[in-house]
Amino acid sequence: MKLEISIVLLLCVWATLAQDLMTPTLDILGELKKIKTMEERLNALNDEVRELRSKNEERAKVAFSATLSSSLGSKYFGPYAEATTLVYENAFTNIGNAYDTDTGIFTAPVKGVYFFNFVVFNPDEEPTGVRLLKNGNSVVTASDNPPGQDTEDTTCNSVSLILERGDKIYLQLIETRRVYTDSWRRNTFSGHLLFTM
Repeated sequence: MKLEISIVLLLCVWATLAQDLMTPTLDILGELKKIKTMEERLNALNDEVRELRSKNEERAKVAFSATLSSSLGSKYFGPYAEATTLVYENAFTNIGNAYDTDTGIFTAPVKGVYFFNFVVFNPDEEPTGVRLLKNGNSVVTASDNPPGQDTEDTTCNSVSLILERGDKIYLQLIETRRVYTDSWRRNTFSGHLLFTM
């Protein structure tokens, strides 16, 4: 009988030990399942990030260049009593469609550093002047007073600006000034994205 009790005790101890030895194995399997689930989620997030980057790179292609008039005839703009937005309606380039040829307004599609340049031409004794505005605030100006000896004057300016998505850039003819355009297309407005931020 002592032998039978001893065997039963040994079996109980062995069963308890076996259960204790199996518990870490079950815990490890559970942890491995959790890790696999986390890995699947991480892969899905990586795929999402790659897709968003790809879309951002496509949107980040921004460049435009336009001239004042699409007609082949000559035309004066101004002088006006108040500053007037100039609409450069003939776009040579408008990659990203951020420049609106109906309003003359460039709207930043992404946050980044943009470069803008404009050239102003006036062929006569009248003063000329154009300013670049960001969200209604003057940034830089190009102007020229009546020429002395010559009858044609050209002036220009350029600037690099940090823009937030949705910021608006446009050119205004300064009050009591004027510009001239003809088939030579010497009044231009251009801009492009240097890099996103």
